[in-house]
Amino acid sequence: MQPPSEPVAARGPVLAADWDPERDLLVWIGDGGRGGIPERARGKRAFVLVRDPVPAIDGARTLSGVHELFQELLVLSGPPPAHALVHRDATADPALQRAAAEAVRNALRARALQRATVEQRGEAWLLQGLANLPALARVPSIERLRGALTGRPCVLVSPGPSLSKNLAVLAGLRERALIVSGTHALLALQRAGVVPHLVVCADPGDLSRHWAGVDLTCVEAFVVGATCRPEAFAVPARRCFSFASNGPADDWIFGALGESATLPTGGSVSCSQLSLALHLGCDPIVFVGQDLSFAERFYAAEGLDGDAEVESAGPGAFRLVKPAGSAGPGRLLDDGRLRFTREKPVLEVAGWSGGTVCTTPQLKAYLDWFEAALPTAATRARVLNCTEGGARIAGAEHVTLADASRGWAPLPDAAPFLDRAYEAHDADARRRALLAMTRGHLAGLEECLRRAARCREHLPRAARDASAREALGRSEKKLAQALRNAALTSLSAQAEIAAAREAARRATDLAANLAATERLYAIVERAAALLREPLRAACRVLGG
Repeated sequence: MQPPSEPVAARGPVLAADWDPERDLLVWIGDGGRGGIPERARGKRAFVLVRDPVPAIDGARTLSGVHELFQELLVLSGPPPAHALVHRDATADPALQRAAAEAVRNALRARALQRATVEQRGEAWLLQGLANLPALARVPSIERLRGALTGRPCVLVSPGPSLSKNLAVLAGLRERALIVSGTHALLALQRAGVVPHLVVCADPGDLSRHWAGVDLTCVEAFVVGATCRPEAFAVPARRCFSFASNGPADDWIFGALGESATLPTGGSVSCSQLSLALHLGCDPIVFVGQDLSFAERFYAAEGLDGDAEVESAGPGAFRLVKPAGSAGPGRLLDDGRLRFTREKPVLEVAGWSGGTVCTTPQLKAYLDWFEAALPTAATRARVLNCTEGGARIAGAEHVTLADASRGWAPLPDAAPFLDRAYEAHDADARRRALLAMTRGHLAGLEECLRRAARCREHLPRAARDASAREALGRSEKKLAQALRNAALTSLSAQAEIAAAREAARRATDLAANLAATERLYAIVERAAALLREPLRAACRVLGG
């Protein structure tokens, strides 16, 4: 993809000869977008950025700010753009154009990282979601917690190296603020005598090492993503709530329940923690340990992996290495130490107290998400970055935790508010709804298989017989409709399906087109092999 360009001509943007409105991205800044967007750039990937509301612009989405543009691009469906152009008309501020171009770069980079993660883990997430359906029937979702703790201060704990500075202050705040932690910070909190009220578990990987040896019996609730590993629903916390932690990968579950349980995220559990605090109605919301950067350490010394040291891996790169005899995943080096991570590139961003600090492309993507989310979040709550180190988060107030918490009064116990969410919980009704959904997905899968098989019947003759091609076209339309009706089948291989459709769209001859469409049938067949038995097993368990 070419980097976003920043032309300033008022007459209109110059589009590449191969510009494709289904793939490429145009951002027009200024009111001139009303009539100036070229016809061949109009569509779902044309955006107009304006300061004041304007009537709908034909063939483009109207946005009110750079932060809204970032969020829209982060969830953009379809293939990555080959061309991304940021244009301003004569009415627009050049500084806004530069900010928009930076937002486009950051959003597309973050989107690429997220899509790569989905492609690598998407199948596992779906299988874990199916395995979790009985647990998701038993426990309520966060839908019942909306606004439950309105006006209560909330401290969001992350495991960055600066957490060490705030552990002592945190130990005295449990009766005056809601403490919400991710799983990686649990050991550091326990060693400091801090019991979080809520623990957010969003990563579908194996996180059991995060709470090994940690007493969870006094934690008020685990808040668990629907596609997390099943053992996350079995921890001995006092309560458990579920939520959609990975967008479409688990939204399909809560849609069947008629619930809105999604926490917007930029790919990190810390993003989910902020969204949860806003969902609860907390105010102010405070970050600690949210370094989004590293120095000689990547994690707080008192916590899990606090012994991992940053080691240079050549110009502009580093890796994390643990001392000889250390526990944890990784590869043993010749000198007995443990290579905890592979080599990662180094970037620089503005620091909490000035200057610059080192970060990674992934942490930078999380930082970009926070900075895009905070303008909206700040309309609902004060957001304070009390990390006292690491990266500066634009849009947050940067103060010490001691100063931020001065004057916070004792607050009511959180337990009654959480208990009320259980009072109207009907586990049997949820079970029935999830069973009906699962049966529907199984039927949709079988329909896709039948349609794909019918397409395959026409394929051998389609290269030489026009009537066979016509029949194949009709069958493919029916397959496309079946896939639209079978969302779970599509989710199991969304990147592969998109690639097959893009290859068919760009095919320049009949042979290439038929080869691309045959890829689609194979994808459907693999989806069936992946999902059929887990769906049947879920039906058996939910059906009693």
